[in-house]
Amino acid sequence: MPLFRGFLTKLTRPPEELRAEHLKAWMSKLPEVTPIGDLQARRRFRAAGVIRNIRIDPREGSGSIEASITDGTGEMVAKWLGRSTMSGIRLGAGLIVEGTIGVADNGVPLVLNPEYELTAGPSRG
Repeated sequence: MPLFRGFLTKLTRPPEELRAEHLKAWMSKLPEVTPIGDLQARRRFRAAGVIRNIRIDPREGSGSIEASITDGTGEMVAKWLGRSTMSGIRLGAGLIVEGTIGVADNGVPLVLNPEYELTAGPSRG
């Protein structure tokens, strides 16, 4: 009976909870990364996550690209100024970012012009 109860519990969990668990497991296997939920303002960091949303501001000469990144512990925004395209930046891509974290007006952690490395994302999540 306990085996069936465990299976039933897993089936009834919200999809967001399962996705967060899967992302945390994926992120924990990457070397020397800090969970997004543990980032501290004005500190240098290296974090990994999956791109969940992209926003492009194509203004000539002063455009920007924003990527919302999640790792199951939290969400942050990476923003590259003066760019209107970036190869490899796409929804669902795995990304390792490095820089100094700040906080946007809405309270979400934000990093401007971070160094980044594309990486294989989790198989699902």
